[in-house]
Amino acid sequence: MAVFSKSLGKPPGGPEPGSPSDSALVPASPGYSIELVTSEDGLARLQEDWNRLSEAAESPNVYTTFDWFRAWHWRFAREPAGGRRRPEVLVLKRNGVVAGISPLTHRAASRFGFVVRKLEFPLSPADYNDLVLGDDPAGQTEAVVDYLARTQDQWDLVDLRNVRGAGSSAALIESALSRTSFLHRILPEARCPYFPIDANWFGMVNRFSRSSRRTLRNQQYRLERMRAEGLCVRIIENPQDESGLLDKLIVLDIQKRIRGQLVPPFIAAHRDVFQSLFDTLGPRGWFYVALMELGERPLAWQIGFRCGRKLWDFATAYDHTFSRLSPGTMLLPAVLDFGFSHGYEEYDFLQGEEPYKMRWSTGCHERFRLLAWSPRWTSRTRAFLYLDLKEALHRWFGTSRRL
Repeated sequence: MAVFSKSLGKPPGGPEPGSPSDSALVPASPGYSIELVTSEDGLARLQEDWNRLSEAAESPNVYTTFDWFRAWHWRFAREPAGGRRRPEVLVLKRNGVVAGISPLTHRAASRFGFVVRKLEFPLSPADYNDLVLGDDPAGQTEAVVDYLARTQDQWDLVDLRNVRGAGSSAALIESALSRTSFLHRILPEARCPYFPIDANWFGMVNRFSRSSRRTLRNQQYRLERMRAEGLCVRIIENPQDESGLLDKLIVLDIQKRIRGQLVPPFIAAHRDVFQSLFDTLGPRGWFYVALMELGERPLAWQIGFRCGRKLWDFATAYDHTFSRLSPGTMLLPAVLDFGFSHGYEEYDFLQGEEPYKMRWSTGCHERFRLLAWSPRWTSRTRAFLYLDLKEALHRWFGTSRRL
């Protein structure tokens, strides 16, 4: 647990063997220079500037914060294959001042005996990723792509997953790539349903059909009857201050089922990561936890993020022995009333278009996967092996089995 303290030390075992030192400034597009940061000490020096940019972002994104990057990077660096992954953070400077950050990692991936050097976003359960964090997305995207063109002998494939469609991030990247010799693809990924928070719970329920209103109100009535037995629902705005909170979350996490089948626990498997995130991002207002309890017994919880004027629903779990109360669904009244009373404007379910999300949603945010590689024959060959050959073999063997 000491690894994830608020002061940034070094991960167990120190930096990955063979990690390059941080590079000197490299000229990029007009107005910017770029410094490549690959060391743990270099990351530590970025903390203040990275936090400043995260908190001033026009579209705040918890997944692009310094502490999210650090916690998940260290988590996966400790795995057996962690030595094949290192930070490759591009620091954009304007007049000597840090004006933007591109949070990337470098990974050596193997495919059919060939090693493919990939640039990608850090491995984490991020629903949205952004290529740059700063106040000039168009200019900074140009600078990053220009830098990639200058250093194309150092990588084979850029593979960026879950790029946000909001703010034209994907369009800016595609526009910048189109002015280079790179080959690229932009592929759609699972969308994220959302709806505006423009009324409290009762106001929003009145917009549903009569049968849906009856169902929701009956569920609410059953919960109200249990308040006399000690049931309560509360929004925890400062999860770092509540002793034993993670233990309560884990109690339900290890019981989580989907379609009746137990699924591997997530919070329990990454307890140290979430403790770190609560301790670092919690005091800065990025987290909330909605918790339903019967006395001291947790019945349901939702971990969510507060990103600007938006609430993001990250993860939910509930006690299936109380499924008649629909405890997971019935956290929503408290969350929406909290959001409405505090001036939040949107509720985002994040990835997945499950029926219960679509019943509420008025639209979906788009996400994309961006792939780019150099026209050099080595990069073209490795991109083919990594992207196309595997898919072709799957199609071929699938067809053969059907025949």
